[in-house]
Amino acid sequence: MPHLPPKISIGPFQFTSVGVRITGKPELTDWRGPLQFALWCQRAGPWWIGDLLNAGEDRFGETFSQMCEGTLSTEMLNRYASVARRVPIESRVASLSWSAHAAVARLPPHLQKRLLLDAERHGWTSDDLRVKAREAAQRTVD
Repeated sequence: MPHLPPKISIGPFQFTSVGVRITGKPELTDWRGPLQFALWCQRAGPWWIGDLLNAGEDRFGETFSQMCEGTLSTEMLNRYASVARRVPIESRVASLSWSAHAAVARLPPHLQKRLLLDAERHGWTSDDLRVKAREAAQRTVD
C-alpha cells in the first residue's frame, strides 16, 4: 500500500502539507473556520513541535529527534524545544507570538509571566519585550 501524505478536511477545504485544495465554490461564510484553523496552526506550530520534541526526548532519549531529520534545521528544532522547555505552558499567553515568549525564555518563570502579561496589556511588540527582558535580566544580576 503506498504511503499517503497526511491531510485534514474541513468541509470543502482539504489541507495537505503543501497547500489547500478547495472543492466546489464555497460561500464566503464557509471560509471563516478553515482560515481561522490555518492561522491557529501557524501560531501554535512552534509550541506543538517544541512540546513534542521535549516529551519524546524525555521518554525515548536523543534518538527521538532523529524523527525530525530533513524537516527543519537542527537550530530551529533546538530553539522550539528550548523555548517550550523554559516557558511552562501555564505561563504562555495565547495572544502573544512565539517570538515574544522566546524573548523572555531565559528569565525565571515569575518574571516571564509578569513581562508576558505586561506585553499583552500594553501591546508591546516582540522587540519591545526583548528590550524589557534584557532590562529585567540586568536588574536580577545587579
